Amino acid sequence: SGGMRIVHTEASCGWGGQEMRILGEARGLMARGHTVQLLCPEEARIHTEALRRGVPVTALPIGRKGLRGACALRRWLAAHPVDVLNAHSSTDAWLAALSCATLPAAPPIVRTRHISAPVPGNAATRWLYVRATRHIVTTGELLRRRLIEDNGFPAQAITSVPTGIDTARF
Repeated sequence: SGGMRIVHTEASCGWGGQEMRILGEARGLMARGHTVQLLCPEEARIHTEALRRGVPVTALPIGRKGLRGACALRRWLAAHPVDVLNAHSSTDAWLAALSCATLPAAPPIVRTRHISAPVPGNAATRWLYVRATRHIVTTGELLRRRLIEDNGFPAQAITSVPTGIDTARF
C-alpha cells in the first residue's frame, strides 16, 4: 500500500484533549493511507472511543509501569512489526522504551509531549527522551522551548505541532 504502519500507545485512562488529539490524528493518518493501531488499557475511555470512531485498538495492560505491561507490549511489537511507535504518556513511553531496547528490530519511538509540566532532570529521564526516543513532538512552541532550555534536549530532535482545529466542524 505504500503507507506506514504506525502504532500509538496511551496509558492514560482519562478523557480530554490529549486523547481526542490521538484519535483525530489516527483518523487523519488512516485517511492518508497509513495503517494505524492504538494500544491502551482495556478500561481506558479512549478504548471505547476508538471503537466508536473506527480506529483499530488493542487492549494491553499498560496502565501502570511494571514488568507485566512491558512484557505485553514487547510481545505485541514482536508479533506485529511497525514502522514507528508514537508514545503519548509517561507510563507508556517508559514501557515502550524498555520493550524496544530489548527487541532486535524495534521501531523508532516518537514521544508526543502534550502537557506543560516540567520534565525531571534526572539521568533516567534524559535517557528516555534523548537516547531511547528518536524524536519528540510537542503540542506547542513553548513546550518545545522548555525542553531545549530547561532540560538541554537537542533542538533538532524536537518539533512543535500545535493541536489543530477541524474547520469542517467549527
